[in-house]
Amino acid sequence: MDVVWDLQRLVDGLAERLQRSVAVDDPRLRLLAYSAHHTTVDRAREQSILQRRVPDELVDWVYRHMRKGSDEPFFLPLHLELGLTIERLCVPIRHRRTLLGFLWILLTEPPDDRLAEVAGDAALEAGDVLFRESFLEEIARSRERELVRDLFSHDRPVREFAASELIDNDLFCGGEATVMVMAGPRPEALPDHRRAAMELALQRTRREFPARHSLHLVRPDHGVLIVAPGGTAWPSRRLPDVGEILRKHYLAELGANRHDPDERVWVGIGVLQGSLVTLLDCYQQAQRAVDVARFVRTLGTVVRTEDLGVYGLLAEIPRDRLRQVGLHRGLTSLLADEDPQVRTMVATVEAYLDNAGEAKTTAERLRIHRASLYHRLRRFEELAGVDLRNGDDRLVVHLGLKLARLTGRHR
Repeated sequence: MDVVWDLQRLVDGLAERLQRSVAVDDPRLRLLAYSAHHTTVDRAREQSILQRRVPDELVDWVYRHMRKGSDEPFFLPLHLELGLTIERLCVPIRHRRTLLGFLWILLTEPPDDRLAEVAGDAALEAGDVLFRESFLEEIARSRERELVRDLFSHDRPVREFAASELIDNDLFCGGEATVMVMAGPRPEALPDHRRAAMELALQRTRREFPARHSLHLVRPDHGVLIVAPGGTAWPSRRLPDVGEILRKHYLAELGANRHDPDERVWVGIGVLQGSLVTLLDCYQQAQRAVDVARFVRTLGTVVRTEDLGVYGLLAEIPRDRLRQVGLHRGLTSLLADEDPQVRTMVATVEAYLDNAGEAKTTAERLRIHRASLYHRLRRFEELAGVDLRNGDDRLVVHLGLKLARLTGRHR
């Protein structure tokens, strides 16, 4: 029998028996089934029904009042700011100690002595239903993961088969698509809790897209999100916003402070492709964008391949080979200097060159007087032994600074 129908039948039957409003949520309080309203409901329930989600603060409130690992019913205290103006009986829904969701009963009338027992029995039945659903979903997810992995195979026939299977089995809509890669500060295997956070963040971000418009995969050291932006609320030009949403979900799942240097995370976005078969190139582009962004912090935390500029060309050269490229001797000396004034001077020269030698623009962006800018430029020329009015010298310095950033010699 259909799992969704089983859960709805259970909720409707319990509501009719108790003459109370009943609902079932998943572990993140996303609504799975709810009964007709036998009485009035509060703002929290209305939001859950209309938006199919609740604020993170409400999720935290529930978990704060549930005894860890317990399946015992508990009463959730009121919280006016969160819209909880009606008391609730909550029963955690578990299967073999794994939390699968929550059964809710609105207490617009005082509870009788057997309410908790009846709700507990219903939660046990709901646990069987949700376990069956999660088992079937995991079978489908395993197949999806296998096909997504094959999309990035270096064997074209394997990619072609995976693409056709995803479309023929109604797992993806086809058409134009792109790849996002999310990774942390180091290219190393993720510990289990970070892999779990990555998985949940990818799942939550996929809900921004209609069915069949997204796929995801967690790899050993990064996460992958494939999206078809056409016909969605996220056209190509807004994909960086999706990248920010993905980062936000990941950091939230970790409970991390986004300003903590150990919790930095970047998202790279490849160039939009016309076919799933060609997503391998897009995937590699997104990986390079993350790799570059780790070193070139001025690019930001969400980086499109199209925005890499000269870094995109340099990133195609193996990193070991780049490190062998010698920089201008004077520039090398200045980059090795730990003096804050020297570092400020070098940063000023880089900004000046990034702005195509426009003194007015550079001074405005650095918020310094133009006389200060000229002083720093002259001092740099003296120490580095270059003439920034000379095109060749400008090229050598500018390219050297970019190489230094890409290879970690300049931060």
